[in-house]
Amino acid sequence: MSGSNILFHIDGRVATITLDRAARHNALTMAMLADVDFALGQIEIARDVRVVVFRSTGSRFFCSGADIGEWGDIDPEEMGSRFIRAGNRVFRRIVELDVPTISVLSGSALGGGLELALSCDFRYASTDAMLGFPEASVGAIPGWMGCQRLSALVGTSRSRELVLLGEPITAARAAEWGVVNQVLPQEQLDERVTEICALLQRQSRASLSVGKRLLRMVESGQPELAHEFAASVCKATPDAAEGVNAFREKRHAEFR
Repeated sequence: MSGSNILFHIDGRVATITLDRAARHNALTMAMLADVDFALGQIEIARDVRVVVFRSTGSRFFCSGADIGEWGDIDPEEMGSRFIRAGNRVFRRIVELDVPTISVLSGSALGGGLELALSCDFRYASTDAMLGFPEASVGAIPGWMGCQRLSALVGTSRSRELVLLGEPITAARAAEWGVVNQVLPQEQLDERVTEICALLQRQSRASLSVGKRLLRMVESGQPELAHEFAASVCKATPDAAEGVNAFREKRHAEFR
């Protein structure tokens, strides 16, 4: 990478993107967003990848949000056209990846850090992590589609509580609300994520890809058309034939 505090590697079928700026609570800079964008491009052309994991160094913060220090030299027009647009482009690319994505919240996720986590398919948090949108306290708003993605998960009432009050919630409450999938002690977090990665790697790549697109189509309000399309696409793949044959022969499918 370009030295902007992003680590990226692919190990077998698992790609890992790590925020490596613990001294600044892993706050996101424009350079970091650019390097995440580059990593996503590599993942898109890596046919063997089955799951993408977002991690961070340090245990206090997964990500404290956007680096406010970069805002000082940006005029109002550039704030929207450059800084916000760049983040939205990267996070949308995460959402649209054909493979599942996991964010490992080993520390607190605030502001843009929570928006990054919300862009992923799964979120696993440590018991001491806090999640929230504190932007109102600095005269800002969640600019990277956080309001929309949060509302889709928890509804408007709870979204208002996080966005307008600006007070973070505990990981336990986030799990109650459906913001995170599971909360575990720090020492058990990596083990659980490894289990989820192993499970996802055994699935059909075609089914994962089409399933993600299907979910996006359902969310857009066309569920019947989406299911018809998805079923047809899956049936046309070699994976579907192998799945049926394995079921008939009472053996585990070997998806290729």
